[in-house]
Amino acid sequence: MKQASVETTATSSPWSRRATRAVVVLYLTSLALLPWSWFPPFPWLHEHAQWSDAVFALTALLWAIERWHLRLWPRLRAAHAGIAVYFLCAALSLLFATPNPRAGFPKLLGVAELCTLAFITSDLAARPGVSRNITRAIAITSLVTAAAAIAGLLLFYSGVSSPLIGIYGELEASRWYARVQAGTYNPNLLASFCIFAAAVVSRPDDGLPRWLRRVVLAALWISVLLTFSRGILGFIVSAAIRRARTPLRKRVAAATGAACVLLVISATVWRPNIDPSRPLEARFERDPSSRLQAATSSLVTLVAHPLLGSGLDTSPGTYHGAPFDAHLTPINIAATLGLPALIAFSFLITALWRRRERPTDLVVWGGLAGLAVDALAQDIEDFRHVWVMIGIADAETRAKRVEVTD
Repeated sequence: MKQASVETTATSSPWSRRATRAVVVLYLTSLALLPWSWFPPFPWLHEHAQWSDAVFALTALLWAIERWHLRLWPRLRAAHAGIAVYFLCAALSLLFATPNPRAGFPKLLGVAELCTLAFITSDLAARPGVSRNITRAIAITSLVTAAAAIAGLLLFYSGVSSPLIGIYGELEASRWYARVQAGTYNPNLLASFCIFAAAVVSRPDDGLPRWLRRVVLAALWISVLLTFSRGILGFIVSAAIRRARTPLRKRVAAATGAACVLLVISATVWRPNIDPSRPLEARFERDPSSRLQAATSSLVTLVAHPLLGSGLDTSPGTYHGAPFDAHLTPINIAATLGLPALIAFSFLITALWRRRERPTDLVVWGGLAGLAVDALAQDIEDFRHVWVMIGIADAETRAKRVEVTD
C-alpha cells in the first residue's frame, strides 16, 4: 500500500513528475551501458570504471533528491540488512587488512555502487511501467552487443585484430577461432552478462513482443557460445529452469543443473585442454589447473585471516607465485573480505528466496541460478549486472504486492 502512495504522490506536481522521469531515464541509460566496459573509453578513477558508473552516480543523486522531496523512502527489509553488513565488512577489510587502504579506496567506492545499485533497482523496478522499460533497455543493448561480438569475429577472420576479441585463458590460441568479448573487458564477463540479459528479456509480462524476445534470445545464445567460456553452462542452466513448467521439464532442469555443476567443478579440479576447432579431441591435462591452485591457496589465506580476509582490492590466491583471484565467488569473498562478508552475502540471497512470491518466478530465479553456476567458475561479486539481478529479484515480489493492494 505504501508503494502505491509513493507513486500517487510522485505525480502530484510537475517538478515531481520531471524528477521521476529523469531518474528513470538515467537509470535505464546506466543499464544500457552495462556491457560497454572499454567503449567509449572512461578517462579516470579506476581501470575498470566505465560510463555506466558515472551515469548511475547521477541517477543515485537525483533519486535521493526525489525521495527527500517526497519525504518517502523505501521500507527497509532483511535483504537490505544483508547489503549493509556486506558493505560494512568491505569497509573494515579495507581499513584493517588492505596493505594500502588509500590505494584501495576506489574499490570500496565500487562496492558502495554495487550495493546502491541493488537498492535503487529494487525501488525503481517495482514502480508501474519501469520494469517494462528495463526489459526494453536490456533487449536493445543485448542486440548491439551481439552485433559487436559478430563484428569482432568477422574482423578476426579478416586478419584484423580488435578489442572486440578477448584473451584465450586456458584455451590454446588458434587462427581458426577466437573468444569474443564485444564491449566488455573479458569473454567470461560477456558470458555472465548474457545469463543476466536472457533472464531479463524472458519475462513474459513485460510487454516485449514475442518475435523480438526470440530474436534477442537467439542473439544472446550466439554471443555466449562465441565466448567459449564456462559461463555457457550457467546460460544453459538458466534456460532449462525458465522452461521447467511441467514435471518432466523440472526433472530435465534438475539433471541439467547437476550435470553443468559437475562439469564446472571438473574443469576446476582438472585442467581442460579444449580446441573448439577440434571438439572431439578435448581432454584433461595432467598438469594442475590454475583455478584449483587459486582456490586452494585462497583457502589457505582464509584460514590465516578468517575475519577480514587478505583485504579489499587484493588477490587472496597465488598462481606460480603471483597474486591471483580465487575464481570461485564464495571462496573469493571469504578470503578477500572475511567470513562475515560471505555470511552477509549468503543472508542477502536467502532473504530474497524466503520472501519470494509463490509460485516461484522461474525466469528471475533461473537467472540467479545460472549466475550461481557461473559463480563456481569466476568471481562475479564485482559484476554490476549481478547486483541489478538481485534488485530485480527483490522488486518482483514488491511489484506484485503493489498490484494486489491497488
